[in-house]
Amino acid sequence: MAHIQYSITDLYSQEPIERLLYISSATYGNDWISMFHSHSFAELFYVLDGQGHFCTESEEVPIERDSLILINPNIRHTEKSSVTHPLTYIVLGIDNLHFQFSGDEYSAYRVHDFYKHRDACLPIMQMMLDEARGRRASSELICHHFLSILLLKILRISGDQFTPYSSKNIPGECETIKYYIDTHYQENITLDKLAEVSHLNKFYLSHIFNRAFGISPITYLLERRILHSKELLKSADFSITQIAHTTGFSSANYFSQSFKRYTGLTPAAYRKNHQDT
Repeated sequence: MAHIQYSITDLYSQEPIERLLYISSATYGNDWISMFHSHSFAELFYVLDGQGHFCTESEEVPIERDSLILINPNIRHTEKSSVTHPLTYIVLGIDNLHFQFSGDEYSAYRVHDFYKHRDACLPIMQMMLDEARGRRASSELICHHFLSILLLKILRISGDQFTPYSSKNIPGECETIKYYIDTHYQENITLDKLAEVSHLNKFYLSHIFNRAFGISPITYLLERRILHSKELLKSADFSITQIAHTTGFSSANYFSQSFKRYTGLTPAAYRKNHQDT
């Protein structure tokens, strides 16, 4: 009997440092407002169906079924959908990741046609969605492992020489504050509180945090609260007031105003969109 053993110990020697923040699916509706926005994390869009454009402040690129869009952090962008063929897509938010594209490693984004590779990558994203929706034991860990597989497959297929990485030039105080916000965003946090935690002058803290992550600490705090509120609106039966309280907003009114300014939709409209998809 023939026995062939393959060693894989040298195939991926580094621990993944990227972190999945969310995965969701959506379909554009008539009440969707296309707004330019940016994030302190990378995003990965996969178009399941429909047509439209991926837009930055200087470019508009056509996208359609099986378009894969990789977007680096802090890039102002939006998506515009065709009215007759509305976009349906899966989107992943990924922290500690920066895409480095072949030919232009500092590019803000890249759009790939994955029509021929749909079967290689889409099932992974669909399994991630299933795990995220089910919230079963170990779902979060499974999603993170799927993310590593997905990124490696995209790297192999696209030919880009991009790699996940974490900046080595971020001051330790900024990493401390970022971690503090990530783990305490549901609490009453002010700039004075962050200054106390970091033992820095609040104005200096704002300056170095913005320089490190391209976003102010208070805006980053708001971003984290909005991300959590999106998940609750999709998966929980909490009232808007309960979600506002749970995610750290001082009032339901302030939550609704902030959510609409950030997403272009009221919390109720966002919930309805995701209940209908």
